[in-house]
Amino acid sequence: MTRRATLKSPARGEARREAILAAAAQILESEGITAMSARRIAEQAHASKETIYAHFGGRRGLLEALVQRQSAETNRRLRSALDEPGGQPVRAVLEEAVRGLLTLLTGARSLALNRAAIAGVPGDRELADALYAAGRATTGPLFEALLAQAARDGELTCPDSVEAFGVLFGLAVRDAQITALLGAGKEWTQQAIQARAAHAVALFYRLYGSPERS
Repeated sequence: MTRRATLKSPARGEARREAILAAAAQILESEGITAMSARRIAEQAHASKETIYAHFGGRRGLLEALVQRQSAETNRRLRSALDEPGGQPVRAVLEEAVRGLLTLLTGARSLALNRAAIAGVPGDRELADALYAAGRATTGPLFEALLAQAARDGELTCPDSVEAFGVLFGLAVRDAQITALLGAGKEWTQQAIQARAAHAVALFYRLYGSPERS
């Protein structure tokens, strides 16, 4: 194999992986989870079933990858903030991450995933378990770690970061996800999401902001 082919191979593999994920998401949104067979996805992505199994191992791995793809940007920003030197204010990061969370929870693809997961419970927990593992169980601890870091740095007064994230989540999400799942209520535009995120973080800092920093 030539050096040029070797260098191109990872890019080709990533492009093929993204094509498979895009095909799976499109099938899920338009036809539902029951249509997400390896054969159907392979046809849509112009790939082989063997390629799907090589990238994801099976449908559970594919479902988890779909969820991770949805939350990747929010998780990346939270991890980036955690990697920064201590003492850096986190309020702007929290507001950005909350915007990402609201965008995720009210977006068409996320709603399709959640509707399919709810429809499968209790008989088929495959998608529900994948959603929790790659969603709340991954993003939640990142928020909690950032809140704990801000508390250590004196920006927040929250001895229990898990409880504090629960409060922040409640202030931000409220009934947004359930009304979106039901197709009721207002449309969640980027302007509406930005306003909700800013208001939620402002309320959160009234509850947990350090008096010395106010």
